[in-house]
Amino acid sequence: MDDITGADEQRGQALRQLVEQLARSNNPLLREMATAVQDGQLTLRQAATSNTYGTELTASFQTFWTAYQEMTPEERDDLAARS
Repeated sequence: MDDITGADEQRGQALRQLVEQLARSNNPLLREMATAVQDGQLTLRQAATSNTYGTELTASFQTFWTAYQEMTPEERDDLAARS
């Protein structure tokens, strides 16, 4: 994941946590993708650009982004503190 995070330790940790969350997702396709990334069978970049997983990741991100944009600054700060 260093290729995505630029070897930034905090970003790397946040990205690893995100992949762990995806591995516990209710979405079986995202669980499959996250497990493949964790097992080293697939890079996160490959997953994000694939037809199979990219569409699913984009849809999930869009849902998050819509909710994030509706949050107050305080709610955003709270979310960041929990990450």
